[in-house]
Amino acid sequence: MITKISLKKVASYGDNPAVLETDKKINLIYGLNGTGKTTLSNFLQNKNATCFSDCSIEGLNAEKILVYNQKFIGDNFYEDTQKGIFSLKSENKEAKEKINTAIEEIKKISVQVEDNALKTGLKFDLEKKRKDIDDLQNTTEEKTWEIKTKYSGGDRILEFCLDGKMGSKTVLFDYISKLPKTLSQPSKTVEDLKKEAEATQGTNVITYDEGLINKINYDFWKIEEEEIFKEVIIGNDTSQVADLINKLNNSDWVKKGKEFIKEPQKENGVCPFCQQKTISQPLYQEIQSYFDETYQNKITELDKLEKEYWREYQNAKNIEEEIFKIDFIKDKETELRLLFKNFIDSVSINWSNISNKIKSPNVVVDLKSTILDQKALNDFLETIIEDIKVHNDKVSNKSKTKNQIIKDFWEIMRWDYDQTIASHKTREQKLIGEKSDIETKISNYKVAIQEQQNVIREAQKEIVNIQDAVDSINSELIFFGLDGFSIVPAGEASYKMQRPNEDITKFETLSEGEKTVISFLYFLELCKGKTKADEVVTEKIVVIDDPISSLSHMYVFNISQLIKKNFFNDEFKQVFVLTHNLYFFHELIHKLKNDNLSLFRLCRSEFSQIKTMDRKDIQNEYQSYWQILKDYDEGRATEVILANAMRNILERFFGFIDNQDFNELTQELEKEEKNIFFVRYINRESHSDPINISDAKEIDPQIFKTAFKKIFDDSGYGNHYKKMMEA
Repeated sequence: MITKISLKKVASYGDNPAVLETDKKINLIYGLNGTGKTTLSNFLQNKNATCFSDCSIEGLNAEKILVYNQKFIGDNFYEDTQKGIFSLKSENKEAKEKINTAIEEIKKISVQVEDNALKTGLKFDLEKKRKDIDDLQNTTEEKTWEIKTKYSGGDRILEFCLDGKMGSKTVLFDYISKLPKTLSQPSKTVEDLKKEAEATQGTNVITYDEGLINKINYDFWKIEEEEIFKEVIIGNDTSQVADLINKLNNSDWVKKGKEFIKEPQKENGVCPFCQQKTISQPLYQEIQSYFDETYQNKITELDKLEKEYWREYQNAKNIEEEIFKIDFIKDKETELRLLFKNFIDSVSINWSNISNKIKSPNVVVDLKSTILDQKALNDFLETIIEDIKVHNDKVSNKSKTKNQIIKDFWEIMRWDYDQTIASHKTREQKLIGEKSDIETKISNYKVAIQEQQNVIREAQKEIVNIQDAVDSINSELIFFGLDGFSIVPAGEASYKMQRPNEDITKFETLSEGEKTVISFLYFLELCKGKTKADEVVTEKIVVIDDPISSLSHMYVFNISQLIKKNFFNDEFKQVFVLTHNLYFFHELIHKLKNDNLSLFRLCRSEFSQIKTMDRKDIQNEYQSYWQILKDYDEGRATEVILANAMRNILERFFGFIDNQDFNELTQELEKEEKNIFFVRYINRESHSDPINISDAKEIDPQIFKTAFKKIFDDSGYGNHYKKMMEA
């Protein structure tokens, strides 16, 4: 059952949708020509047409929609024959009972489905599960879309990693969710990739000379492990002063003073310490013999080691100074400076101790080994050299480097968003399973209905015929007083129209009234019957668009009674009737209860609109035409139907009051030259002449409204005009 129709961006309907909402079986829609009735019926007839892509319909299940309008007439009556309508004979009671039983069973199952939807929310749950799945998808996509917003736009260096994945949230999510997660967390970070991209992908990237990085290649440990530093170096033990010097442990002091004394010649020399002439020739010789050649050789060796150690110590400091001039090591500078400091400080302390050893040869010196500090420093320098090689290779192979950065980037993203993706998959699988369970339950109902439809289809084969529809149509034609032609079978599954003495009567040779009656009677039988012998349709929705074109009031009355008798009953699920004729509209609602009836009005200003009506809102036809003039003043009616309203008012008023024919009235008006264009306007515009409609757009219709009012004023009916416009 249709519950909502929304028309938008088609024909006379604008960007804001015109909406018809109903919960009733019978729906009557009134609207003058040009307000959008035909568009509404065409939509219900072919809702999947491209022109209706912005329109929608809600509430339909498996019902078949049958539409009577001009398209129906064109599709069925401008060929020599019409498709046969299959009716069910009642002679085969057994087959008829099977059909009736199956139909009742289908209704029962349908009720169960609807009840289940109300009681347990089966259909509601299905829609909710679908919505939950969509909401989950949207939420997860929104979360992973953070990648796009965070790493693209502006001067963000890693934007190239998202190439081809920024078109939509769905594309990005699908990509990342299908990536395999690495077994362990990626060692690189996004910051690492940014630095790498800046260093290798820009237009001003450079390579570095790895030869500028020099390691500390001198073996300091060889000097540091010399045994001489652990040796107590003293003078000749055989010297007479040896015991005293050793006892006082002041050989360094004596050695220093020795530099300030000279060998005495005739008298004692001056002692450099006490400044007394106590240095005799024999004492001088004993002191000299204490610091013999062996002693001097060891001091010489110490001097040599000290100078070599000092030289390499300075070389190491020079290497340090040069390395920190290289830009490449800036991000490693802190760690490298610490390693250099540890090494240089150790070497400096060792050199100081070596110097002290020379000054005090008899003191044991324990030098610190710099092997580990030197190795740590050199190992780090080696990694820098390797990093430079890698960097240079990446710059030389930009494309390969770029692809690797992209790969690393998405491995990081996949790891970072793993919880989001895993949670999504778990919840999605659960929701899909629940949705599948509901669909299975609904499917079981459909299978049960299909089984009953097969029963109907097989039983119908025994009792269907096309003659019953022929007899019914011909009977109604006679009732309408149209006995000049009839409809007869034309083969096993078609009809043809026939006049006496004619084999086939062409549809176009019929009068307009005859065309309307025969086409509507055919439609009526089609709604009651079937288009194929094995067709199974248990629920039908009928749409009837103005079935009274060119009919007299008697025919209009008869058509209204046929509709009420045949369609306003339990045989059809729902009925929509559209009309421009208020008399017909009144006849349709006569004695109908409001419980199962909805009334609507189609009106048009710039665009068509659908409004609900109440019985008390229904005017007579004459009043409705005056309402159009008032609607136009208030911007609720279009110029297209303005001329139509004026013509009908003049025809009805002067025809009734003065018994004056409309043509006579217009001829009288045309005697004044200024009225000629007005007469042409209401004559041609009211008949929807497309040429005149387009031409009239350039003319102010207010001119014609003024002329229209003047007719009443000049005829002495100005008060009537005033009363109708103010009512």
